[in-house]
Amino acid sequence: RPGVVLNEDIHWISFHSGYDFGYLLRLLTGAELPSDSEEFFDILFTYFPCIYDIKYMLDCVDSLKRGGLNTLAEELRVERAGLMHQAGSDSLLTSQSFFKLIKLFFENKIDEARFSGCLYGMSDPPDGSEIRTYSQF
Repeated sequence: RPGVVLNEDIHWISFHSGYDFGYLLRLLTGAELPSDSEEFFDILFTYFPCIYDIKYMLDCVDSLKRGGLNTLAEELRVERAGLMHQAGSDSLLTSQSFFKLIKLFFENKIDEARFSGCLYGMSDPPDGSEIRTYSQF
């Protein structure tokens, strides 16, 4: 049985995480990252079959400000425990913000077909428009 990677039962919650997953893939495979996004996503989904990127999902919520994780948490009234940019504190804030966002703006349901596997800046926005930015690895 796989652990936290290669496991469809594990759901990864992130915030603007293209570089984070690129780094993890580099560590896990020991290989250079592919230069083409289709190959990158093929490898990504092998190791991380279920990813939700909160910043990507925010494209569907017009009433919230755009910005970083702290801005989102403040708008959602989610309190940080610990210091900013500390792994545990950032992880907890990301998780709590995700579930509050789902509760307030998505009726406690997540549209997996629409949001799973999409990374902000690397996947087409959920409204069908073209990618606004592209992250080069």
